[in-house]
Amino acid sequence: MQAYLITDGEFETPRQAELKELIKGYYTARGFFIIEKTLQRDDLAFCRGCFDCWVKTPGECIMRDGIVEINRTCMTSDVVVYLCPVVFGQFSANMKYAIDRWLPNMLPYFITRDDGSTMHSPRYADYPAQIFLGYGEHLSQAAMHLFTDINKKHRSNVAVFFDQGDDAEICESLGKSPMSRTGGAL
Repeated sequence: MQAYLITDGEFETPRQAELKELIKGYYTARGFFIIEKTLQRDDLAFCRGCFDCWVKTPGECIMRDGIVEINRTCMTSDVVVYLCPVVFGQFSANMKYAIDRWLPNMLPYFITRDDGSTMHSPRYADYPAQIFLGYGEHLSQAAMHLFTDINKKHRSNVAVFFDQGDDAEICESLGKSPMSRTGGAL
């Protein structure tokens, strides 16, 4: 089993370092092999919306700036944990670039969800479980609600929770999160 931990190098804090070690320890104790990726400012470009990942290089982004490796590692992992700094209720820019550029892992066709919203059809039979652990000093309820809402509206199978300073609570949340690949739509 493999877990992929993605962090933002521009938001490294002592607490982020503690959370990284906590996550790695949690999954290692459960038999996972851990791969880490720390995103820096110039590692990834923003998605251009060119859709070449659907028409010219199906399943892979046409930009060769590291996203191909990130997406391949994500798709070969059982669990992907995004350790996300929450900035005004959203992802940091580095994390958003990585998340937006998941587009090649979906098809250009839309499906309608039970709530009436639309999302892209899955390209693959299954995907890694995705966990978004938000952190930041003095996160407001509004910021946490917005962060959760954004993640839940863009993905069907995702766990979202926040660092409130309690490691036991984080481990409990990780324990309630999926630990294996999930079938169907993201």
